[in-house]
Amino acid sequence: LKHAGAFTDGGRLKCRARCGLIWTFLIRWAMTVLTVGAVYVGLPVTTLRPLDEANWGRLITLLGRACFLMGLGPWIFATLEAMLLVPRRGLQGVVQVLFVAIVSSPFGFATFFLYNFCLQVTSCF
Repeated sequence: LKHAGAFTDGGRLKCRARCGLIWTFLIRWAMTVLTVGAVYVGLPVTTLRPLDEANWGRLITLLGRACFLMGLGPWIFATLEAMLLVPRRGLQGVVQVLFVAIVSSPFGFATFFLYNFCLQVTSCF
């Protein structure tokens, strides 16, 4: 994070490369913090009190559903991008569409989170 400003400075990197670096080194950490909050706070709380208007009110219920739909955005857009690039990539593009659809899905994201959590627990010992 110390050198985050270097990602947007002038240089020979193209826009796609800059966006990839910003995603990899900055936004991913913010999303990890949100995921940890959702898993360790949101999941136990909503398990005890389901997300409906009777328990939480209309605003919290609406925001919870909106956050869920916004979470589907990266999955949909990543899969659409892979589908749009199939004609250029050929058979490799078809395989990539399947891989992107699985890995960027909510199930794939949860699996990746669980894998990272296991790595963190293992590194403690």
